[in-house]
Amino acid sequence: MRFVPMKAEHAMMMSNILTLNAGAPLTVEIVVELEEIGGVSAIDDSGNVVAIAGVMPKWEGSGIAWAWLTRGWFKHARAITEEVIKGLDASPLERIEMAVKIDFDRGHRWAKRLGFELETMAARKWGPDGATYSIYSRVR
Repeated sequence: MRFVPMKAEHAMMMSNILTLNAGAPLTVEIVVELEEIGGVSAIDDSGNVVAIAGVMPKWEGSGIAWAWLTRGWFKHARAITEEVIKGLDASPLERIEMAVKIDFDRGHRWAKRLGFELETMAARKWGPDGATYSIYSRVR
């Protein structure tokens, strides 16, 4: 497993995507914007991109964590989780939020593993898909 700066082409190489990103589809426009913002790509030993992740600015001092993972990411969960924690810890932001679909148990476990604390159990119609999400945060 290697970690490199996220590039738009990495995202477009992903298949079997599981999203942790408020139900937003992975489009060319989104990945170009995310490349400009910055993030990390996790690439396995076979050259497959298994995850991309980062933090999108919300306003000064605040951001929103995002991640797109493939169905194969779980084989590398420990390494990916450690890399994401390093990135979150290195962030200069005072507040980072993460939204998890209310019925996505693995997402809730991962948010807690990443050091996020639950703030809002059920934010109704929160995401672009109109679903209910739980909102987590890491605050310095």
